[in-house]
Amino acid sequence: MAKYLFTLTVLCIFGAVIVRGAIDKSAVIADFMSKGEACKAEVGANDADLGEIIGKKPASTPEGKCLRACIMKKYEVIDANGKFAPAVALKHAQMYTEGAEDKMKIAQEIIDSCAKLSVSDDHCEAAEEYCKCLHEQAMAHGVEDMDI
Repeated sequence: MAKYLFTLTVLCIFGAVIVRGAIDKSAVIADFMSKGEACKAEVGANDADLGEIIGKKPASTPEGKCLRACIMKKYEVIDANGKFAPAVALKHAQMYTEGAEDKMKIAQEIIDSCAKLSVSDDHCEAAEEYCKCLHEQAMAHGVEDMDI
């Protein structure tokens, strides 16, 4: 289950770049779980909402959308105004790809595409729209899943 959490987190938040390397996966998973649990409490989400993230499914509840927004805000990938922060997303991609040029090129293309997206003023809806864009762009770039 933790592998899927991390996979989706990177997919949704960090631009869907294939990741392999010497990062401390257990620390990344623990950090995500901590942020996810805090966000569940903050927005009134439940395990089913988190399960949709794990299952790579769109959020089916307002709380599920807000859970995504909260997590993205905690990672600073969307700002306080609910807008995508491409520079932060790129910084995360740089860390997770260890700067691999081919992976960074893909990350940049995905991030650039989603940064242009016109989204709802509602932060929860915006997060859902950004996640959808990141997922679609990842698929378009042949990034279907990550092996970590």
